[in-house]
Amino acid sequence: MPYLKLSVNRDLSPDEKHALCEEIGRLMPLLPGKTRENTMMDIVSGSYIEMGDASPALNLEVRLFHAAPKENKQNFVREISALLEKKTGVKPARMYMNLIEYESWASGGEYRE
Repeated sequence: MPYLKLSVNRDLSPDEKHALCEEIGRLMPLLPGKTRENTMMDIVSGSYIEMGDASPALNLEVRLFHAAPKENKQNFVREISALLEKKTGVKPARMYMNLIEYESWASGGEYRE
């Protein structure tokens, strides 16, 4: 039940956003128990993001239900960084990412631990 929010300071068309969701979805199994089908994605393009200047930059937040092994997170970050650079033109040095792991979650009208 991951939730992924990508904010990028360049414009993406609806088709580009959908394609990005599909490609990110193929990476989700790098995190145990995660799939394209159980991942909610929110892609916000055209954000005003400044990091010293307004050059291409992005922020990615990935919320996970339960902790994932460190090696899996390292592989996921490596792969998604390469994908985002290819698809958005943002260099990894201008990408900030948060992987936030929760011990409780709610979905489908149910509280889970």
